[in-house]
Amino acid sequence: MTPPDASNPPVEIEPLPCAAIVLAAGASTRLGVPKQLLRVEGETLLRRSVRAALEAGCSPVAVVLGPQAGIMFSDLNGLNAIPVVNANWRSGMASSLHAGLIELARHEPEPPNVLILVCDQPAVTSEIIQSLLANHAQHGKLITASAYANTRGVPAVFSAAVLPELLELTGDEGARAVIGRVPARVADFDFADGATDVDTPEDARMLLKREHEKQT
Repeated sequence: MTPPDASNPPVEIEPLPCAAIVLAAGASTRLGVPKQLLRVEGETLLRRSVRAALEAGCSPVAVVLGPQAGIMFSDLNGLNAIPVVNANWRSGMASSLHAGLIELARHEPEPPNVLILVCDQPAVTSEIIQSLLANHAQHGKLITASAYANTRGVPAVFSAAVLPELLELTGDEGARAVIGRVPARVADFDFADGATDVDTPEDARMLLKREHEKQT
């Protein structure tokens, strides 16, 4: 067996500098209670998603809150995250993206990459985010989006060159609108569990059922 060539060690991808925006400004109208405060493994979905971004090395991390912001501030205690209240949350997802990007710019004027994630995908962990960031660094595309349920969506990483497009979104347009514009500039990150989210009472019941099964 030929010994490894010490003069050509394996190439390691450097940690990707990346800010993050956690979108958590929804009113949870279909669910009837704030989805952000539902618990997974003893932790709210809101705190779980913010912690995942921080532990994956993202900095700064902006958390966009909406109508229930007052009861959610305390849930972020101890986390090095920046809460942002989107007073225009009723106008749609685009306003939350704008609020997050504007706040990030106050702390990091020119972030080279921005991770966008929502708070109601319980399968998102710091390990998943780290793999997503490594994928983005490896493929060198402008966008790396999670692929699940025959679509591309969040969590997704956007390079600086496409951030202005996020600021141009209006109404209910979200990050997926930018992801879908030019498929050739997007790398896929396979994340089948990304299809699991919490929007309806049935989604919440299934989440609680899985939690109960883990504990028994």
